[in-house]
Amino acid sequence: MTEINKDNGLPFISSFRVNTDLVWQMSRSEKYALIGLLEHLKPNCSVEIGTYQGGSLQVISEFSEKVYSIDISPEPKRTLQPLFDNVEFIVDQSVNVLHDLFKNIEEAGEKLNFVLVDGDHSRKGVHDDLKMILDYPHKNDLVILMHDSYNPQCRKGMKDIDYSSYDNIEYVELDYITGSFWHNGNNREMWGGLALIKVSGNQNTPTEVNESARNSFKVAQLHSIHIIKDKLRFLSPIKKRIYKKLKMRHKADKYFDFEK
Repeated sequence: MTEINKDNGLPFISSFRVNTDLVWQMSRSEKYALIGLLEHLKPNCSVEIGTYQGGSLQVISEFSEKVYSIDISPEPKRTLQPLFDNVEFIVDQSVNVLHDLFKNIEEAGEKLNFVLVDGDHSRKGVHDDLKMILDYPHKNDLVILMHDSYNPQCRKGMKDIDYSSYDNIEYVELDYITGSFWHNGNNREMWGGLALIKVSGNQNTPTEVNESARNSFKVAQLHSIHIIKDKLRFLSPIKKRIYKKLKMRHKADKYFDFEK
């Protein structure tokens, strides 16, 4: 039996010089898409929600003049700040800072052209990040890329948005890059995928929400662990407290303390 690849982002071959010391949790197709998209956009200013260990940030920094990277953990700022001279690190919950950040970007004469949403992967977290971005009256064309659109909870958060209520959205595709089933060896889980929203400075007609991989998503979901796991999400706080009491490391802890 063939062993499941533990990292579906490797091997990765590109003219872009990847810093292999930075953990980059994307598949090969996602990496190629991010590099190609940013190389084309060449953003004046970009915002990243969810920094972790700087894998995607290295690409955003390379092709953007200025980057603001937001993470709830202080670890990215501490470990990555010396590597990126055009990145300002913000330690806070994204919903607490996005509105003021967008305003400050405008007042500084910068043009926001790109946002990567890859922070809170709960249904509410994805919805709230996306709604804050879309509710702001952006004056320039903006591309919003959302990671893990193949995950059922993240996808629900994206679909909870009433896109028809916005007259500046040009395009929405939840499967711009398709995610995968049994992702990186995670037992029957669905992760990865990139959704894309194009916001225009001009007024547009109501936008259709495209899901080009809808059928494969439904089939994968029927065979996934999410059918049970997502219904038991209410137990997550209890599980974390038990782990803490037993002094055990929860898998989510790696996002807050890189060294342990």
